[in-house]
Amino acid sequence: MTDANEGSSFGRLRQYGSGRVFSDLDLRRVKFTSSVLAQHDDPSFGLVVRDSILQNCSFSACTMAGVRLENVTVDEAKLSNSSISGCVFRNVTLRGKIGQFLFAGPVRSPGAEMFAAFSDGMANFYRDVDWALDVRDAVFADATIRAVPGELVRRDENRHFLLRRADRDTALSLPDPPDLAKAYFRDFDLTPFDSMVAVASQGSKTFEKQLAELQWLRERSLAG
Repeated sequence: MTDANEGSSFGRLRQYGSGRVFSDLDLRRVKFTSSVLAQHDDPSFGLVVRDSILQNCSFSACTMAGVRLENVTVDEAKLSNSSISGCVFRNVTLRGKIGQFLFAGPVRSPGAEMFAAFSDGMANFYRDVDWALDVRDAVFADATIRAVPGELVRRDENRHFLLRRADRDTALSLPDPPDLAKAYFRDFDLTPFDSMVAVASQGSKTFEKQLAELQWLRERSLAG
C-alpha cells in the first residue's frame, strides 16, 4: 500500500537508528526543515528508503547519513543547506531542478574505526549494483557526487564528466590548470572509490566556467 502525503510540512523531524525500512512513499510538495534521517553504527545500511517517489519536495537544513536508497525517484526538489553523507544508492533517479546536491563520504565523528567500516560497507554494497544514480535529466544548482562509483552513475556526457583516481597525480602536477581542475581531483582524498562523476551544474551562475574547465580536462584525456 502506498503511503501518500501532499503539501505537508515537517520541522525538526528525527529518525535515528538502523533496522527500519520506509517504503512505498508518495510525497508531493512536502517540506522538511531541520530534519534528520540517519544512523552511524551499521555499515550494512539497515536504514532503508525504497520503492518511493518524491515530487516537488523541499529540504532545508536537513541531514541524511548512513541510509540505503533503492528504487527511488526524486522529481524536482529544493535542497538548501542540507547534507547527504555516507549513503548508498541502487536505482535512484534524480530529474528536473534539484538545487544543491552535495553528497559526501561517511561522517568522521563516530571515530576512525567506524569511518573505515562504513567506507568498506559502501564498497561492498556497490559490488552487486547494476547502476546507482541516474542524473541525466537533473538540473543542479550545485552538485558534488564524490561518494558514488563513477561507472555506476548514468549521466549526460555533455555536462557530467568521469574522473579516475589513476589520473590524480598527473592532474595535480599540471602547470597552470584552470581553477577547479585540481580541486576535482583532490576530492579523491575524500572518497573510497576509484572513480567519480564531476558535474557542471546547469542551474549555477558559473555553469559555463565549470563546463569549460571540465572540458579542458577531457581534452587532455583526464576526464571521460
